[in-house]
Amino acid sequence: MRLLLLLLVGLWSGPLLAEPIQPSEQIATTLATLFLVVALIVGLAVLAKRMNLPTKMSGDIRLLASLPLGAKDKVAVIEVGEQQYLIGVSANGITLLDKMQDKIDGPQPADFSKVFAGLKKQQSASASEERS
Repeated sequence: MRLLLLLLVGLWSGPLLAEPIQPSEQIATTLATLFLVVALIVGLAVLAKRMNLPTKMSGDIRLLASLPLGAKDKVAVIEVGEQQYLIGVSANGITLLDKMQDKIDGPQPADFSKVFAGLKKQQSASASEERS
């Protein structure tokens, strides 16, 4: 019981014994942290958009390929069930350009064993060059 009381008093009085932080320092630290978090979110969103990462789609509709033509215009190949379509996407809407006869393959997920093998080869090649 005595140990519990000492522990509670120690935990409660710890912040009281610490040196007080000035309000201007606290506000500056909070704003700087908020700015960094927002900048990180925006940066990751821009990176994801530039990498043109495939979005997860549910159902029978898949995006197979996309080519930007301008700021708001692009051409895309979608697959609905077993049929593929070439569509145009603009600010005014979506237009069917062609019902494709020849199928194309969509983006394939990366085989990480091949990626790691390639990185390992690069590292071993650069290490052998440094030794020479």
